[in-house]
Amino acid sequence: MNEILVYGVSALLICFTVLTFLLNRLPTDIFPEDYEFKLDPFWYVFAVMFLGGTAVYFLFPTVPDMVHAYKYTDILIAFGFAVLIYFTYLLDVGLITNLVTFGAALAISYMQPDDFRLFANHLTPWQEKLAIAAIIFVISRGMGLLNGLGAIASMQFCAVMVSIVILAHFGALPHLMGALALAYLGTMIAFTFFSWPPEKIVMSHGAFSSFGFIMACFMLNGAAEFSDASMLIACSYLITEIAVALYNRFLCHDVQPELFMCTSYYKTSENGKYEAGVARGVLKILVIDIVLAMVQIAASERLALPIFAFALNLWFLSILSGDTNPNEMFSLTRLGKSAIKRVISKKKSKK
Repeated sequence: MNEILVYGVSALLICFTVLTFLLNRLPTDIFPEDYEFKLDPFWYVFAVMFLGGTAVYFLFPTVPDMVHAYKYTDILIAFGFAVLIYFTYLLDVGLITNLVTFGAALAISYMQPDDFRLFANHLTPWQEKLAIAAIIFVISRGMGLLNGLGAIASMQFCAVMVSIVILAHFGALPHLMGALALAYLGTMIAFTFFSWPPEKIVMSHGAFSSFGFIMACFMLNGAAEFSDASMLIACSYLITEIAVALYNRFLCHDVQPELFMCTSYYKTSENGKYEAGVARGVLKILVIDIVLAMVQIAASERLALPIFAFALNLWFLSILSGDTNPNEMFSLTRLGKSAIKRVISKKKSKK
C-alpha cells in the first residue's frame, strides 16, 4: 500500500476514536432544535473531520507538493462555506439558504482550473460553471433529504468516501484524495454508530446539507481526475431518492410538511417496517453502488454504467418498499393504470 494511504488509515482510526470519545459524552435525549451550541453534535463531527483532513493535508510527508500539483485548495475552502450554510439553516428561511448554498457552489465551480471541463462538448465555459454549481447545490440539499431516518445520510457519505479510497488504491485517483477520504470516513463511521436506529444522537438537516456540500466539493476533485462517472455512480442512491421525492411531491401530489417525507426510505419506515431493517436495506444498495463505481474503472463508456446504476437503485428501492412486483417496476401499463386511477378518483370527487 502507498505510504500516504497508510497514513490515511492512521487518520481514520484516530478520527474514529476521538469522535466516539466525544459523542459518548453528549446527552442522547434531546432533538436538534433543542441543541445548545456546545451540545450540537455537528460541531464535534465537523471539527474532527476538519482537523483530521487538515493533518493529512499538511503534515504528512510528500503532501505539500501533491497539494500544489493537484490544486485541492477548494477542499479546505469548502469547510468555510459549509459552516456558512449551516448557520443559514438556523435562520429557518428557505430562500436565504438556497441563495447562500448556490452562491457557495458557484464560487467553488469558479475555483476549478480553466482546463477542467466536464461538459466541453455540450456547454460553453460559463454554462458549465452554472451546471457544476447546480450539481453541488443538488447534492448538498439532497443530503438533507436523507436525514429523515437515522444513518441513511451518513451511510451515503461513507459510501462516497469508500469509493474514493478504493479508486485511489487502484491508481484511478491520487493517493492524497484516498488519504483525505479515509480521515473523513473515520469521522462519519463513528457518527453512523450513534445514529443507527434506534438513534442515540441525531443531527439537523442543515448539518447534513453542510456535509453534503463538503462531499460534493470532494467529488468534484475526483471528477477533475477523470473519475466523474465513478463519482456519479457512488452517489446514485442519493440522486435516485431526490428524484423519487420530487416525483411523489409534484407528480403524485403527495403533500407532506417536509420533502424528505416523500422519499422511499421514509415512506417504507412509515409503513410499519422496522427502521433498522430499512437502514440495512439501504446499506446493501450502497454496497452495490460502490461495486459498480469500481467496475466503472474498466468501462470505456461513461454513461452506460451510471444509467444502469440509477435503474438498479430504483429496482432495489421498489423491492425494499414492497409496493410492487420487481418485474412490474418499469411497466408502462402500471404507470398507465396509476394515471387512470387518479383521473377516475378526481372525477368522483367532483361529483
